Amino acid sequence: MRFKLFGFGKRKKKKQPDIPEEEYGSLQEERAAETAEVEQILKNHAYFEKENVDLKDGPARIGYLERLRDTILDARRQCEDVKFEYGRVTSYLKDIQLIDQAQDEDRATINECAKRIVDLTEMRKSIRHKRYQITEPQRQSIERFEADIPHDVERLLEFEDLQVKIRGDLRKLAGEKAFLESDKAQINRKQGTLKRISKALAIILVVIAIGLGALLYAYQVDITVPFIATSAFAFIVAALIMAEARRNRMDMVITEKKQNRAVALTNRVKIKYVNNVRALDYLTLKYSVRNATELDFVYSQYREAKREWARQREGTIQIEENHEILIATLKRVGVRDREIWFTQAKALIDPSEMVEVRHALNQRRQKLREQLDYNTGVMTECLNEMDRIRVKKPEYEADVEKVLAQVGSLQ
Repeated sequence: MRFKLFGFGKRKKKKQPDIPEEEYGSLQEERAAETAEVEQILKNHAYFEKENVDLKDGPARIGYLERLRDTILDARRQCEDVKFEYGRVTSYLKDIQLIDQAQDEDRATINECAKRIVDLTEMRKSIRHKRYQITEPQRQSIERFEADIPHDVERLLEFEDLQVKIRGDLRKLAGEKAFLESDKAQINRKQGTLKRISKALAIILVVIAIGLGALLYAYQVDITVPFIATSAFAFIVAALIMAEARRNRMDMVITEKKQNRAVALTNRVKIKYVNNVRALDYLTLKYSVRNATELDFVYSQYREAKREWARQREGTIQIEENHEILIATLKRVGVRDREIWFTQAKALIDPSEMVEVRHALNQRRQKLREQLDYNTGVMTECLNEMDRIRVKKPEYEADVEKVLAQVGSLQ
């Protein structure tokens, strides 16, 4: 049997990196703001913005449907990852229920073994805490998920780097959308000005025509030259107005295409943002750390302590015996993840500790549930958007079916 205990040693301990507390505080505030923003997105069910696509344009319609398909596939992959971890957390909660419902004899054996394990490990706690800068929740997390830590450190670093890039992308996209919206407003203002000029020109021409007609009627004056000059002037001004109006319409089409592209990119980046913040929150909660740097440091401290423990096996015989009895009893009760209770023996004898364990698991499961609901909502919204397009025309329905065939079953 393997045990996660700390022993004695005389090597100089590794000092924690000298990271200013202000930097940690700033990181925590930033992470809290990101979490609050994601909570608002989830609260408002703001899964993604619908694009303003001209469905009559075949390539544009197909491109939009393919973007919806890609969004569904991304969300489905996220759901699969979350469901796996959700199943693990749920399994831990079911084990707690089985322990609570154990028969009196089995419960007494569990309590007795757990108490001996706690008493023996308590003797080493003070020395361990003096030598190693690890909190109790961190120690328990590392012992439970030791095999996952190297991979999780890399994941946490990737998520943190990605978070910086995502925030930058969101700022750029927000600026681009605001700029394009300003362009559209400017084009609309130009069109309004042209309309006013056209109306003014029409009024002027009517007034001139009335004046020329009056001169012709009253004085029999030859109005051929003024009439031709007026007509030429009107034709030139009208041509200029039509050319400018056509240029404005072309600019509006180009601007709307750019705006649709910005909306599509914003949808993709926002979904990544939500999932990335949730992943960061989950991993930091899982190991009771603030970032990847702290997790790597705490893990290095743990490995040093573990190496020292290897030299101190003399006092582990009784722990091993009680551990084997505890594992056998938990197996008889039906507990699946039995090894983790060795590191959480105190929770087996202290109801308040068990409440904390259950609370932490429920917190983790709630975060996973929210992430699962969000991605499910994304898929639902995308499918609803496809259904909205499907019912408009038979050819649209064929395009939707063709794209959905590439998605496969969503169950």
